Amino acid sequence: MSNEVKAIHVDTSELRAGDVVVTHGMRVLLQGEPNEYDGYNSGEKRTVYHWKGLVTNLEDVKEEHFIPISWLYPDKWVPGQGWTKDYSAKPCWVVQGNEFARWTVERVAEG
Repeated sequence: MSNEVKAIHVDTSELRAGDVVVTHGMRVLLQGEPNEYDGYNSGEKRTVYHWKGLVTNLEDVKEEHFIPISWLYPDKWVPGQGWTKDYSAKPCWVVQGNEFARWTVERVAEG
């Protein structure tokens, strides 16, 4: 079995757990299963796939200012302070789309 990682291009319906999606300068490791929703494109019903993923190159994102770092962390309520960012959480990003959205993915080669 090969552990070679290949860069491929797939639509959102072809993503799977363990894929690393390259987007906005981030490498996002997809985990678990996607949530699926009904969506519409030009009046036609389409499935929308919503993946949560772990940002695996946080230092690069910080250094290159790809996106505001606060976007990677959830909000939390702290008594006496109000809403703040939970920087103790793992940095996460959402990958979402239907079969028209295409992604660059790093995937371990099969076979």
